[in-house]
Amino acid sequence: MRQLFNAIIFTLAGALILAGCYKDKGNYAYHAINDAYAATIADTFRITRLDTLKIEPKVVAPDTSRLRYEWRVYPVADPAQPLGIGKIVVLSTQHTFNEQITLRAGANYYSLDLVMIDTITGVSYFKHLLLQVTTAFQTGWMLLENDGGYTDISFITPDSKLYHGVYSVSNPNTPLPSSARELISSNTGSLLGTLNMVYFDGDGYTMDNTSLQVIGKYSGLFFSPPAVVQPHNMYKPSPFSYGPFTFNNGKIYGLNGTFASTLFGTAFTQPDALGYTAAPFVAGGLSYGAIFFDQANYRFMYDGGGASTTLKLWPANNTMAFDLNNVHKKMLTMKAGLGASFWPNNWYAVFKNEGDDSCFLYTINGNGDLAATPVAQAKQAILNSPNVQKSPDYLFSSTVKQMYYAADNNLYVYDMAANQSRVVYTFPPGENVTALAWQDVTINTITVATYSSSGEGIVYDLPISPTGDITGNAYTRKSGGFKKIVSLVFKVG
Repeated sequence: MRQLFNAIIFTLAGALILAGCYKDKGNYAYHAINDAYAATIADTFRITRLDTLKIEPKVVAPDTSRLRYEWRVYPVADPAQPLGIGKIVVLSTQHTFNEQITLRAGANYYSLDLVMIDTITGVSYFKHLLLQVTTAFQTGWMLLENDGGYTDISFITPDSKLYHGVYSVSNPNTPLPSSARELISSNTGSLLGTLNMVYFDGDGYTMDNTSLQVIGKYSGLFFSPPAVVQPHNMYKPSPFSYGPFTFNNGKIYGLNGTFASTLFGTAFTQPDALGYTAAPFVAGGLSYGAIFFDQANYRFMYDGGGASTTLKLWPANNTMAFDLNNVHKKMLTMKAGLGASFWPNNWYAVFKNEGDDSCFLYTINGNGDLAATPVAQAKQAILNSPNVQKSPDYLFSSTVKQMYYAADNNLYVYDMAANQSRVVYTFPPGENVTALAWQDVTINTITVATYSSSGEGIVYDLPISPTGDITGNAYTRKSGGFKKIVSLVFKVG
């Protein structure tokens, strides 16, 4: 039996050997190996976001006409999978890479692969590169352009490089509403860090500090979004109060963010049965914490400092320069005056009569009291100051008692002691001022935006001399080609 079994095994083995030796007569196509290699001027590239990167690889292969190309970058954050490792994105299918880089900037490197795909064999050959995307938007001027038909944000770097329409490039699927009206860039001194925002009717967007990509909504900064969202301002006036403070639909919200929170709570509690509608400005100091103005009832209010969210009123007092509980005028602004920006000696508030164009300057001492050093420090009618009520904003010196304002195509300085204004710079006819701001009050340069009759927005840097005039009566920088600029703010990353 065993001999029969062995015979069967040997027979099968022989059959297999014969089958293996049988000549394969199949119809196969053979192709020559087309190994491809690429060389570039570097293996690591660094590019400023929104600049154009050009890489011209030298590709070597027996037959380069058989190759197609893909430039793949990874990992790219995928909004659909925020906890994922990122996705691969094809940036170009051309031999030469020549693309504007819109990837998010950061300290880490992206992998950038040139993939050479043989269209005959399907075999892929790789050239591995590294790409770091930096940003020009850490520091510089953000400009909100809105002429009624065009709404965007542009940017000017400290070395005068212009980036037009950076918001729309960074956010192609999130256009700015036509009601966009205010830019904010605030180092909040809290767990929120630096906030960059653009406000519009009904809400606002928060933007990434390096790319200006939208990362959230203003309404998302609250534990529970207000029933009506109508944002204004974001400011921390004093190291002796929490904050920052924001104003929404006439109500005040504060952030206990120094130690605890990154979200705003409920609106501040009204001081009495009259309620309040706050003007969107805040002063501050050691004595009373944050100081506000109730526009509905024409009175100042304060929170007392610390984590308080209950508004308070001053006791009746007729010995100070003005009655804190009775300022029957419209507040146009309230900003820091003389002294260090983080602890000014006083604050200036500009008011306007509701029935005419008369304006008034009120001085508030946030570190004062109700007696020897009054919190209601001074007031005066602003005289000999043409069209002061028309200014888009008001800027105060931190070293001398002067205020800058603009009307039509003139920039004025108001001398508080002399109680009169003079023109310090005149722009060309038909070129009217639409916005003005300090980069930093200590730098003594005012940045002014104008809009010409031809439809061009222009930005000027005007250096301030010790006398308050424009040094040499000349600008140090002029940047044009914008639409109408309605808001500008200096951003520090």
